[in-house]
Amino acid sequence: MQEESVLKKVISILMSILFLVSSVFFVGCGKQDDGKPGEDPDNGSQGESDMTIDKGDSENPTYTFVTDGELAVSTVSRQDTINKLQATDDYGRSFGFMDGYKTDKERYVGLFYFTWLGWHGTQMQGVYDITKLIDENPDALWDTEGNAESPLGQYHYWGEPLYGYYNSKDPWVIRRQMELFTLSGIDFIAFDCTNGYDYIDVVSVILPIMQEMYDEGWDVPKFMFYLNTSSKKVLNDLYYGRVTSSDNVLEKEGIYKNGYYKNLWFAPEGKPKIAAITDPDSTNGEIGDPKDHIVTDPVLLNFFDFWESLWPNKEQYENGLPWMDWTKPQTIYTDTVNVSVAQHNKLPFSDALLSAELADEMWGRGYTLANGPDHSDDAIDAGLNFEEMWQNAIRYDVKYTFVTGWNEWVAIKNAAALGNNQQYEECRGKRVFFVDTVNREYSRDIEMMKDGYGDTAFLQLMRNTRTLKGASGQMAASAKTTVDIKQGMTQWSQVADVYFDVTGEGNRDYRGFTQDLQYKDDSLKNDIAEIRVAHDDENIYVLVVCEDDIVPNVESNNWMNLLIDVEGQDNDAFCGYDYIVNRQSSYTGDCSVEQYAKDGGKIAYKGKGVAKFTLGGKYMQFSIPKSALGITEDGFTINFKVADNVTEPENIQSYYISGDVAPVGRLNYIFKG
Repeated sequence: MQEESVLKKVISILMSILFLVSSVFFVGCGKQDDGKPGEDPDNGSQGESDMTIDKGDSENPTYTFVTDGELAVSTVSRQDTINKLQATDDYGRSFGFMDGYKTDKERYVGLFYFTWLGWHGTQMQGVYDITKLIDENPDALWDTEGNAESPLGQYHYWGEPLYGYYNSKDPWVIRRQMELFTLSGIDFIAFDCTNGYDYIDVVSVILPIMQEMYDEGWDVPKFMFYLNTSSKKVLNDLYYGRVTSSDNVLEKEGIYKNGYYKNLWFAPEGKPKIAAITDPDSTNGEIGDPKDHIVTDPVLLNFFDFWESLWPNKEQYENGLPWMDWTKPQTIYTDTVNVSVAQHNKLPFSDALLSAELADEMWGRGYTLANGPDHSDDAIDAGLNFEEMWQNAIRYDVKYTFVTGWNEWVAIKNAAALGNNQQYEECRGKRVFFVDTVNREYSRDIEMMKDGYGDTAFLQLMRNTRTLKGASGQMAASAKTTVDIKQGMTQWSQVADVYFDVTGEGNRDYRGFTQDLQYKDDSLKNDIAEIRVAHDDENIYVLVVCEDDIVPNVESNNWMNLLIDVEGQDNDAFCGYDYIVNRQSSYTGDCSVEQYAKDGGKIAYKGKGVAKFTLGGKYMQFSIPKSALGITEDGFTINFKVADNVTEPENIQSYYISGDVAPVGRLNYIFKG
């Protein structure tokens, strides 16, 4: 035991050193030199370059080619693309190639998903951000009578999502979420209906988007519902439908009775999974009469494969689905375990902001069983709690790992004397409280936030899901093939290294959390569908295929950029990328190869060579000299992405929310030469 304690301390010290180093290392990636949450004041502009590409004659472009035939449809699966994804987070934690998924037994990773943003009208009348209120108007936040700036009974955001204060029905957001889940290997999402609402209006938008992706060949997550309060009625409506004046088919006819979206049901044993209350003696229903919660219809009891709805502070069931666990290390329920970002083990979570003692006893994002509370920015943003929970789950290696949660974001502001008021002096008497979430440290969202932890929690989810489910293996090197980019598509038909991107993202124009909040984004110009890569002794060749004819923009520095990380070069100027291709381009088909560099803490660019591109219809070809990328020998590996019209190209978070990026965000494709 003493040796184990020493080992834990050594690990803790090493982790602290890593965090201190990494917070300086990844300039421009959401962490600034002071280690505080990223606030780049001038993300829209770009640094200086020491090279200039002559634009040529805009009236007579010579970069076009005429194809000699159609590009053959690739037989490579979408899963092959997922296998060849790579990323490194702000703390140097990486994942890379996997050889598909393990086949020795079944493993499923599920994700608790929330559909309520903007759908509790009378309680969602404005955007009230707790973090901003703490900084700008704390008296309004903690006013037990409520006020215009922070009313009682209204849902408050704990912080700002990267997608903004969005509406759960926004298709632009939904498609991006489903893309992230699919690329991460998430097997199922559980729609949170624990408060007695089925949010069928939102689900009716999500399911068609999932179906479109499924039909395109993507292994999208399947869906189920997690019920608690009024689970008897909610499940009845989900199965049979209900009387309504709405023209929503799923609301009128239900989802399950008529087999709607059956190929998307999460049904690993044949019957669709559901979490609900079936025990006749259960008191686990949160609100109201127990008889309103308990499912008794024999048709439903026979149709579904039930998990018992499980609350961390109520009766426990071996066949329960734990969305939250207040034990450390977490409990195994037969073949199921929970992984959560943080735990409100002495609810309400907001009391952690009132009592220093409670701040240490609550299990925020930085808390671990190994080292106790850690309130530092690095511990919070690195997700030490989440990471420890994941390592336990990987060690347990059970059939189902259920993760809480993706996008909760809000909690109701209440005022009363309850919970911790008897034990902690600061919490006595009537006080403002938020039960489930309150700020960056005491919250459990994985979805990317603006500033703060950024995309770290998402990358943790993806990395650990791949560790749990992924099979190890070595990626095969690509055979050499020469491509003449002045010629057409038939030469690309036999190229084996093919990468797919999710299509159909479109531009954004949808209301936000409230009726008067509108989000618009028209930065998507070219919808990237597919990329092929080849190489010979001198060059790397890249083919970019879009859904429609490519809109050229030679005058821009963010048109069809290639960001490349050459393994072994370890450039630390921008998120691990070493080079950017086509930041400068010309009407003659010349384009820049620039190396990312630092200039007084800002990003700069050093010219390393000239590449060539050609354009024809929906196809764009590149020929990039290996010498310009510092590749001098065989046996190289590059991690790369294609990014078109990213609005803040020196801010990695912009690669999730603007233009089109393949693959999305901080993810990269792997090519081995």
